[in-house]
Amino acid sequence: MSVVIEVPPSQPETVVKPEGNPAGADTLAEGLYTAAGRYEEFSDETAQIQWIGGWYGDAADAYREATTEAGGEHASMATTVQRVARAVTAYADTLRDLLRTYEEQVDRKEALDGRRTALIADINATAEATPEVVAALRERATELRGDYAELVTDHDDLQRRVREAETLLRQAFEAATSLDEALSADGGVPQSAQNAMDKPGAPGSGATPEQVRDWWDGLTEAEREAVVTAYPERIGAADGLPAAVRDDANRVVLDDDLATLGSKAEDGTISPAEERVLANAEQARQALEDADAFEDPITGERPGGLLHLYDPGAFDGDGRVAIGVGDLDTADDVAVFTPGITTTMGDTTSYTGQMINLYESTRYNGDGSSVATLFWLGYDAPDAFYDPATATEGRAEDGGRRLADMVDGLRASRPDDPAHLTAIGHSYGSTTTSYAAGDFDLAADDVVLIGSPGAGPAGNAGDFSVGADNVYVGRDSRDIVAVLGDEGWIGKGGLGLGTDPSSDDFGATRFEAEDVDRGPIRNWDDAHGSYLHHDSESLYNIGLIVDGHGDQVNVAEHSYDPWYDVARDPEWDRDPSSDVPGESQTRDRRMVP
Repeated sequence: MSVVIEVPPSQPETVVKPEGNPAGADTLAEGLYTAAGRYEEFSDETAQIQWIGGWYGDAADAYREATTEAGGEHASMATTVQRVARAVTAYADTLRDLLRTYEEQVDRKEALDGRRTALIADINATAEATPEVVAALRERATELRGDYAELVTDHDDLQRRVREAETLLRQAFEAATSLDEALSADGGVPQSAQNAMDKPGAPGSGATPEQVRDWWDGLTEAEREAVVTAYPERIGAADGLPAAVRDDANRVVLDDDLATLGSKAEDGTISPAEERVLANAEQARQALEDADAFEDPITGERPGGLLHLYDPGAFDGDGRVAIGVGDLDTADDVAVFTPGITTTMGDTTSYTGQMINLYESTRYNGDGSSVATLFWLGYDAPDAFYDPATATEGRAEDGGRRLADMVDGLRASRPDDPAHLTAIGHSYGSTTTSYAAGDFDLAADDVVLIGSPGAGPAGNAGDFSVGADNVYVGRDSRDIVAVLGDEGWIGKGGLGLGTDPSSDDFGATRFEAEDVDRGPIRNWDDAHGSYLHHDSESLYNIGLIVDGHGDQVNVAEHSYDPWYDVARDPEWDRDPSSDVPGESQTRDRRMVP
């Protein structure tokens, strides 16, 4: 009796490659950004030449009216050309994703066709088929049919995304083809993007992170592409959106700044304020290149960087920025690091290197969980030690509120897959983190304070939202900043910013954080700034906490202040260990100064 086994046909007949060249689109975008810069330069120039000394009368009035109108029109054209350039930049990024998907589907079809060929060969080689053999062959055919059907569905989805991306780009070009549209206030934003931003929960409407997440979930894929392209600043700063979405939007704005301000710098028309924004943008670009090039020490794969926050002109040019290493949307363990005084966007590359160090330490000494680390400069850190803001807690309180809001956004963006989240604050940033955990219900699992001048509003670790058992402190005994906080029954007369969190009275878990290179007197800056350096006790212990194993840290004795003498630190006389498990393996990847 003959047995029929239906072998599915190879599907789809051809995997269709998306047309276009991302590099060519990038080149076009750069040209458009340069053109936008030229329009902006003309507008700036008209503002400077409107008034000519000693010239009055009707002709002078007509001249000023004409230059004012021309300047306004050129400013509007700059906005329009900039919008189109951003659309082209976003299209180039989308096209790269589409081409990667295409390559994956080509590989899948090749593998399926190989299985199909092998199945046919096995069927033809079976002369006397037992029921068990027939059943096995039919099961293979059924699985193959299902896998082909899934590939066909995914291929159809790819082609749909290609059409939507091309349609969105076409709409961007067509939205301002008339002069009236080109000179409009919004530069001819496509109607689909405007409609999406008018829906409840849109960023900028005062919505909560949860409402913003629901708004995003309710958009079609085409609407999502449209709002990222048309409103990248709002999307890039929206708490509650996936980190990957914010990264896409912020990179569009970054590319814009680099190209537009770069062209003005070449022309010699860039202002001092714009020069600082451009320098901040270049720092963000370099930091992202470092993060994107970084390889996971265990898998060798590149987890990638994320531009989670980008506002290079904020705080009088100090800037706001957040750079991530790893996937904030999926990582099992997430660390958010808040820096202290003197930190500006000019330090972004250095701190991103420290986030790479922390990522490595967590992976080397952890349990295999996936990791993401985030350098967060979302508040206005005091400018210097002599800055009056350094001696007060106002900036820390404002920063604590901002930090808590940002973490709420991270939580809202992945409600069904919460990460183990550790908030780390260094120096004045530790006071900022203390305000977030003490006054603003920081939604973290663990809090780590390093080099802390004081815990702000918290009298003891139990005042933190995470609970006393989840508060950890690292203090190098030679760090003079970390001895400023009050402890004991006398205190230090208000030198610091609250209670010393390493003190016995505070009740946190103190971990070993000494440096093997210390001497009786160590350069205070080295002691204060080395907590995330390779081969350090501090980095090893913080990595354990980030991985969710704070119970395994090397515990240090608390400092204390006896009533009869000055404050004492038992760590001063302990010999620090250079044999830190796992850390020596990362020396070749060292990225900190």
